[in-house]
Amino acid sequence: FDKGIAVRRAGDELQIAFTGYILKREITIQADMVILASAIVAPKENKIAQMFKLPVNDDGFFVEAHVKLRPIDFATDGVFVCGLAHSPKPVDEAIAQGLGAASRAVTFLSKGKILGDAIVSKINPETCVGCQGCLEVCPFGAITYIEDRHICQVNEALCKGCGACAATCPSSSVELFGFRPKQLLAQVDKAFAI
Repeated sequence: FDKGIAVRRAGDELQIAFTGYILKREITIQADMVILASAIVAPKENKIAQMFKLPVNDDGFFVEAHVKLRPIDFATDGVFVCGLAHSPKPVDEAIAQGLGAASRAVTFLSKGKILGDAIVSKINPETCVGCQGCLEVCPFGAITYIEDRHICQVNEALCKGCGACAATCPSSSVELFGFRPKQLLAQVDKAFAI
């Protein structure tokens, strides 16, 4: 609708008028009654999002991994979104999304065991200064800060091996398995060799 919707009373009838998007002219519809959809607001403090480190949009609803390719998955494996937790939607759409999430969960649980990624980060506790830079940049929420030891630690089950933490660490305490600093520097040297 280009210019919004107007509700008018014409005698005993109720009329809804709006400018059509395609026709670019005013369209009037006779109606018996007008029912406004109730507003749905996400909670201000989303404890589940904080606990599982799940992304939320500006309105406070959960954000899926990819709108078209993974519409009910989060970047974290084994966690799925559906219904009004995702966004305001009609009941039939919420049910369909719930069935999809249940199907994905069954697929995930029926495997018996789940293999983690071979390439994961590891933080050296001897050299970690506890700056928490890695914790801030980790898109998967795989890093936690251990307050009593003043160091960060990687949860290998959540780590996807993206390397953002290793690139951020000022003390070079973070390493990716299979990508030691000497190996990476050798690749860079070969790439820029004349």
